Formats: sequence, structure tokens, C-alpha cells
Amino acid sequence: MQINKWGILGLAGLMLVSYNLAQPGLLELRNNDVKLKDPLNGAPTNGREGYGPSLDWLDRLARSAKGEDNTRVKLNFSVLSSLMVAGLASGFRSQVANLLWMKSDEYWHEGLFTRQVPLMEAVVTLDPQFIDAWSTAGWHWAYNIYADIPSNPDYKAKGDLAIRKAQENAVETGIDYLNRGSAMNPDKYRLWFEYGWTRAEKGGYYDEKTADLYRMARKQSDARVIEITGPDNQPHKENNGLDILGRTIGHMYERVPLFHKSLDQYGSDLLALKPGTPDRKLLDENGRYWGLYGSEYSVIGDVYTKGDAVTKAQVKKLVPDVEEIIKAYAARQRIAAQVGRDQPVGAYVSITARYMPAQNLADKGDLQDAINTITGVMNVDPKYHLQRLATMAKIYELRGDAPAAIQTQLANLQVFEKTSSQDLGLHFLATLYQKAEAEAAKKGNTADEKKFARLAYETWYRSRSRDALDFYALRNTRLYEDKFGFTTPQNIVDEIKKSRKGGVPNAAPKDAPSIGSQYG
Repeated sequence: MQINKWGILGLAGLMLVSYNLAQPGLLELRNNDVKLKDPLNGAPTNGREGYGPSLDWLDRLARSAKGEDNTRVKLNFSVLSSLMVAGLASGFRSQVANLLWMKSDEYWHEGLFTRQVPLMEAVVTLDPQFIDAWSTAGWHWAYNIYADIPSNPDYKAKGDLAIRKAQENAVETGIDYLNRGSAMNPDKYRLWFEYGWTRAEKGGYYDEKTADLYRMARKQSDARVIEITGPDNQPHKENNGLDILGRTIGHMYERVPLFHKSLDQYGSDLLALKPGTPDRKLLDENGRYWGLYGSEYSVIGDVYTKGDAVTKAQVKKLVPDVEEIIKAYAARQRIAAQVGRDQPVGAYVSITARYMPAQNLADKGDLQDAINTITGVMNVDPKYHLQRLATMAKIYELRGDAPAAIQTQLANLQVFEKTSSQDLGLHFLATLYQKAEAEAAKKGNTADEKKFARLAYETWYRSRSRDALDFYALRNTRLYEDKFGFTTPQNIVDEIKKSRKGGVPNAAPKDAPSIGSQYG
């Protein structure tokens, strides 16, 4: 049987070589000597086109036989069907890949997920430039197979740990497909982006490697290509789409959280405002005013500007620096009005308002004050956040709002801050406890180390319970469970579940525990 297999391979190789030698120009393609062209202007790029999978499939078969194939889905004789051999040997690899792709799609619609696995591997082996195939394989493993595992009777019978391991393997297999696909198609942004996105949003890897993958996607020539309908009612490609990938990098840094890097991405990169420049300082001031008065701080300037002399005097008495608020908000509006800058401006100001006060304390080593502050922000404690909300009530009154309307507006400001700050606030609080945990470990205090680890774990669990799609929090809780043997904090799960009855879940801890003066 072994002889027959190698005989088939030898015949396939002989047919492939003979076919190539008989076709003019195919040697250049096989050796990747033909440069790819830019999709917009047709100019040559540094990318090179390859005819088929070269002979890498033969190398992979040899590596697989030796147990040296490090891809998660192996290319072996169970995958190498006669149809696939025909495609590899004849040179009609795209046509055969399309046939296998249609069969794979048929299995998908029938719910036969596992039958798709060898077909997807066959398709990308036959046609490595088939970007949709790489993309779908990565998505299928990381999302569909992942979601199907908990309901699989075999895994259910094996228990939660088996389900967890199988799901982790599914995600890593999906990531592996996108890793290989991006390497085979380096001049296309799509697979670099999906590799980074799946790694972050499904694998829970918010780190510099993910940021670098987004950067790699961002620098490709098609990263901002959009298709529009021209005057002739025909589709045309233009390279003027929004810098979504630049925003995605900033968003990833928010969620780590690395707020200094996030502000630098939004401010220095996307807005081209270096630290210390006048407009950058004015954006910082917008954040400060938001933190004091709430997200509607611009109303102060409106009432002052539109009011008569008496109203102006009353506003000035309540808010002595009202002219500075007007100046700062005007700068914010001016910068945000530029194409593609509205979202980065909003992100920059909200981060400055909610998280930078605690971040600045943590930078100084004041961990306890940082923990107290971010906990206060998530609970809208006037000691730490929206300290001048009472002043806003008087501003609304000067505007002529009715008492009931004023109370509703104040309540809305508080709810907005409470619900909007928890996504990043819980991540930030967990990392502050992790810093205390690391300090305790340095001091050799194992009791405190485990206490702070428990606080970090429970905070990550709050975030995980609040948002079932927070795979970063999921990954961090599992790391703590593996290291310390922690088990599900059922009281926290029940607390957050109960809060959902009021609409938006409230996952913020009510109080900040003392970590001790020796830890800041």
C-alpha cells in the first residue's frame, strides 16, 4: 500500500513537471518571477504572483510523514484525494479548487462542519491565492466550529475542561489558517487584518503582535480601497476610504488597556497632533471639562454665548473659566469636522475624561488612589467623577429647562457615564490589581500575592460576565484558574445577572478594597 501511495505521488510529480515544461511562461510563475499589479493604477508592486502552490505540497507531505508538519490541519494522504492530485498534477488547480469549494459550501449548508475541514485544506493547497478560502477557513474554525463544540454530545460527555480545550484548539486552528493565508498573500490587507482581528477578538490576544498585524494590513495598497458607483453607473475603485485600521489599533490599545499608547495612536497618528501642541492641549482640556461636568459640558458655552448680559454674568459666576470651555470645544469641533477625524477626536476626549485621572495616579505609583478613582468613575461617585454635576443643574435652569427635565438630564448623564465606562474601566481595574499582585510577588508576600490575584480574577470575571464576547477577559480568567485554581465567583455572576433586569448590566464593584500602604 505504501508503494502505491508513493507511486501515485511520483506519477503526479512527473505529470506536473511535464506540463510545466510544455507551457511557455509558466516557469516564471512557478518561481514567483511575475510581479503583481496595483489594483488601482496597474503599476507593478513588490508582490509576486505564484502559479499554484509550487511544490510546497510535496514538502508538506514529506514533513507530515516525519511528524514535522507544524500546521494545525495536516496535509496527508487522507486529504490528498484523487481530484486534488489531478489538480496539482495538471495545472488546473483553480478549477479543481472551485469544485472542492462548492462541495465545502454544500457541507456548510447541511451543517456537516467536520466534513468541510479536509476540503478547506485541499482548496488552499490547490490555490493559495484564493483569499476567500483562507478567510472562510479561519472564520469557520474560530467561530462556527467553536460555537458548535458545547452542543456536541461527545464533548458534553467529557465535561467542561474537554469543551474548553476543544474550543481553544478551534480558535488556534482558525488563527493558523489566517497566519498561513496572510503569508501567502502578503500584498493584500484583508488576511493580515482578519489574522489580527481573530487573534484579538476571538483568541483574546491584545498585545503588540496583534497591533503589528494591524499595521501590516494598514500599509498595504488596498487597505483603503473602496468601491463606488461612478457617473456612468458602473463600479469604480478609489483609494480614499476611512483609515479603519488606524482606528482599530487605537481601539485595541484602549482595551489592553494601554491608555498612553491609545492616545498617541489617536492624537499623534490619526489626528497628526503631537503632545504639547496647542490643539492637542485643547483636546486634553475637553476631556477635563467632560470629567467635571459630563458629556454635555458644551451646553455651558451655549448658554453663555446666547444669553443676555444678566445670564452671562450668572454663568460666569458659576463657571469662571467659561471662555476656556468655549475655546476648547470650538477646537474640538474644528478638528472633528475634518474628514475621518470625528471618531478619533471622540475617542481621545472620552479616554482623557474617564481614565486618564486614574492612569496618571498609577503612573506615579499611587495604586490605591488609582483603584479608588477608576472605581469611582464606574459608579459616578462625585468625589471622583462629574464633580460639578450640580453646576450643570443650574446651567440647565438658566437655559430655561423645567425641574423635571433637569433631573432627567442629570440622571441620563450619570447613566451614560456608568454604562460607558465599565467596558474599559473593568479591564483597567483588573490590571491595577495585577500590578499590586506583581509587587507582592517581588516582596515575597505570597498571601498578598494571592489576595490581589483573586481581586484581579474577580474583576476580569465581572467583565466576562458583563459581555459574553469579551474574550480578552475570558482568557485572563482562565489563566488565573490554571495558575491558582480559582473557581467561578458565583456571587458576582448572580449580581450581574440580577442587574440585567434593569436593562443595561452593571458590573462595577461598589467599593474599592484597601490594598495596603506598602503597595501604593
